[in-house]
Amino acid sequence: MPAGTPAPPLPCIPKRVFSMTVSLGKSIKTQFVGNVLFSLLMVAAAMLTARILGPADRGLLRLAQLLPLVLTKIFSFGLDISSAAFPGLYPDRRRELFLLTVLLSLAGSLLAILIEYLFFALPFPKGQFGQMTPLLITLSIVYIPFFMLAQNLMTFVRGCGQIDRSVRVQLIQTSSLLVLLLIFVLAGRFTVPLAMTLFILCTLPGIVLAVAYLRPYWNLRWFTQTGSLLKTSLQFGMQVSLSHIASFLVLYQDQVMLGFMVPLAQVGQYMISVSVAERMRLLPNAVSMAFLPHLSSDLQNRQAEVPRTFRLTLLISLLALVPYGLLGTAAIALLLGRPYAGSIAPFLILIAGVAVVGAADILAGDLAARQKPKYAVINGYTTFLLNLVLNFLFIPSMSIIGAALASTLAYWLSAALWIFFYLRESKRPLRCLRFEADDFRFLLQTARDLLRRTAGRFHKSA
Repeated sequence: MPAGTPAPPLPCIPKRVFSMTVSLGKSIKTQFVGNVLFSLLMVAAAMLTARILGPADRGLLRLAQLLPLVLTKIFSFGLDISSAAFPGLYPDRRRELFLLTVLLSLAGSLLAILIEYLFFALPFPKGQFGQMTPLLITLSIVYIPFFMLAQNLMTFVRGCGQIDRSVRVQLIQTSSLLVLLLIFVLAGRFTVPLAMTLFILCTLPGIVLAVAYLRPYWNLRWFTQTGSLLKTSLQFGMQVSLSHIASFLVLYQDQVMLGFMVPLAQVGQYMISVSVAERMRLLPNAVSMAFLPHLSSDLQNRQAEVPRTFRLTLLISLLALVPYGLLGTAAIALLLGRPYAGSIAPFLILIAGVAVVGAADILAGDLAARQKPKYAVINGYTTFLLNLVLNFLFIPSMSIIGAALASTLAYWLSAALWIFFYLRESKRPLRCLRFEADDFRFLLQTARDLLRRTAGRFHKSA
């Protein structure tokens, strides 16, 4: 099917038909296991830095990371979507796409560095951001190009179908960070600037390994048709970038606004709430990250898998809410103690939104594979405006609890919009996204099979 041609409407999938391919199931399993390990390592790093630094310094470290995180997404030119989709849509042009990924990453980094420099150079009130020292500001700016290149190259690896290798890179980066943190904590020389330096260093293994994995596509030559491919990528990517300005501000604007409106200690507490709550997206992220390259490489035939994949992902996320809430509460209380007691209530509020919006990423991936980024723009700015208004209303009176409530309401709106846009574009009836008895039976049977296999391996080892 030519790129950009909409797929013909597909009928609703019969109840007992589940056509998920073996390759997709394997990709999702690989990505999910990788996400679990990655999240455990990231939570360990977050808990370790929070315990050693205390809420105020942990809040300061978060503010130093915050601007690079937001700016690299804003100025990524949509590479985090196009680099996942285009290698599948244009497999014979991956050498050109590799070159464009590198060039656009460098260009985006320069723009992001300029904006962050101006933020600190221009004379206006900066709230708690004003407590960052010149050294910490410098490290925050240096973090930008390393983080952007590592993220975009790993996305390209995943877009080329190398899910296992992208997971390996992710785990090596995070393991390196945790090991370095432990070394300096044990040495008794742990400070906020040192922690920021370690975050920069841990991107280097990811860049080196991603470049090595992409060796078949190394290319510094500008071909005759590269300009048209760049235009296509930018037309698609810039629309996605517009949505990212909104969607990532929805994700991070509460933390940015807290940096201006509450003490650093509460910023540190809220960071822990967000860090633990976002782990609820483990399964949805694994499915959506594996699903987009899968869809892009065979768009028409594989769209039949989307409704069932969405339903199962949402069902698992909802069933996990209560046990995960109890687990997260216990982890915060036991590992971090009284200084972070204020993190528990925002965490419990946030997971109610994260569970729903994470599953909706499946539908967002389908629309991205159809090359319909306009829906991401509409969704992003609608939820951004709601979140902005709610934060202004809730934070002054409820502090970090208000920020969590605003984010959850925005997440629910985002999920509702993705459902509406998917139904509109796919021409499917709403009943295809409603839970069915077969969904529960499928999960129950899968759980039984998993327990049976686990028991079998235990008996063999015994």
